[in-house]
Amino acid sequence: MSGRALGRTAILLEGETGVGKELFARLVHAASLKTGKEPFVAFNCGAVSKELLGGELFGHAPGAYTGATREGRPGRFEFANGGVLSLDEIGEMPMDLQPYLLRVLEERAVYRLGDSKARPVDVRLVASTNRNLKQEVAEGRFRKDLYFRIGVVKFTIPPLRDRLGDVEILIDHFNRQFATIYSTQPLRFEAATMELLRRYSWPGNVRELRNLIENLVLMTITGIVTPRDLPEDFVEVAPAQPPSISVQSENSATGSESDEIARFDEMERRAIERAVANAGGNIAAAAEKLGLSRATLYRKLHQYRSRT
Repeated sequence: MSGRALGRTAILLEGETGVGKELFARLVHAASLKTGKEPFVAFNCGAVSKELLGGELFGHAPGAYTGATREGRPGRFEFANGGVLSLDEIGEMPMDLQPYLLRVLEERAVYRLGDSKARPVDVRLVASTNRNLKQEVAEGRFRKDLYFRIGVVKFTIPPLRDRLGDVEILIDHFNRQFATIYSTQPLRFEAATMELLRRYSWPGNVRELRNLIENLVLMTITGIVTPRDLPEDFVEVAPAQPPSISVQSENSATGSESDEIARFDEMERRAIERAVANAGGNIAAAAEKLGLSRATLYRKLHQYRSRT
């Protein structure tokens, strides 16, 4: 799949809770940067009440409804103009608001609630869900026309247990991220600790890994993570997992799952190549845009080049 084919088309991400759908949306954003100033706006459709959701997404005119501001205000689409809008839990959007979203996507213009003025917006939508939207459509809980509009390009993000090769990369990413946030040095992991982490099944997916690393950054005194620093679940469950992760991952996946993983890897590869090209070959700048360490980016580039 080429970057040209994707264009500004909406992308639908499906996957279990916590698999890293917003991380993927940020990767799409980083790959599409031209000036480096394009906004990335993330919003969870399930985080606000039905009454407030429309105003949060589309904005509202002065006094449009009870609780609306006197001055009126823009919504997330206007804030994301020129960039990417990541809508999580798109399946939570009420049926009566779905036509509004379809209209914005079709006309590339937003109408604030209570206002007839069209405000042009150039927004790439990355919608994500942990539901089976096709089934939701069949059961009348999601509009078919909207499903086809947001699902022109669709990716099913595999759970972390099916891509255990990413565990070390994600640990490196979150380790550096939280070290920066809490003004400390990145942690070092003993070999035995890393082996336990690689063999763990990660039922909570990327979110579980992220929370673990944040906890370790805050709680580890020596700066070196030993197996004793891990929660009991890791020590008890991890040995039950087969030690040959790469073989298990490949053999356990069905043909369709393998195809989804391959598409995910291909999208990631193209996003990284695009970010490096946009940075003029400057690996440090590209790594910063992607939210990766230089070491991780170099390792990714080496992996992709070794496959060609």
